[in-house]
Amino acid sequence: MKLMFDCREMARLISDRHEQTLEPGERARFRLHLVMCRNCRTVEEQMAFLHQAMRRLGAGESASGGEGGGGQPPADQD
Repeated sequence: MKLMFDCREMARLISDRHEQTLEPGERARFRLHLVMCRNCRTVEEQMAFLHQAMRRLGAGESASGGEGGGGQPPADQD
């Protein structure tokens, strides 16, 4: 077993992270790589932001009753 994941493995884990949990050893290797690699840390931050934005968007749509206006563009206001 390697001490750290490589960036290619990290890209897969970062994208899958919000759908599945990592084993404790994998989680430690994941965090170690993030400490050492600025690029992967940036990708993780961006992915977390996008995931949070999508959750909020989904919550806003469900609170407004579906697809946010039935898919119709707003009427022109003269």
